[in-house]
Amino acid sequence: MLESPSGHPVPHSTPDHVKNWFVRRLQAEDEPATGEGGVARIGATADPAALGVRMLPTVSSPAPHKGLRIARAEIRGSLTVTDPETLVTALSNGLGHARAYSCGLILTR
Repeated sequence: MLESPSGHPVPHSTPDHVKNWFVRRLQAEDEPATGEGGVARIGATADPAALGVRMLPTVSSPAPHKGLRIARAEIRGSLTVTDPETLVTALSNGLGHARAYSCGLILTR
């Protein structure tokens, strides 16, 4: 796992951790849009075993947020829509805490 300049671990820095993070956001049919612990779901489900994760280069922020590091990953797979309204919200707003840094975007084809 990566460490920040202060020695703290950088979350989501391994493929397994990223996949587990994403799987918590999957939404089976008839499940609410907000999961346990307030986790925002994406309005779709997938087979976790069929999801592929590729780690991307870490992004570091210049001043005034010097020391901020964002671990990035690309997740590929097929989704089945279970809640169209929630999916539109996820597509519009993105996922996760790094949305302001152009992370957490969902691309569909």
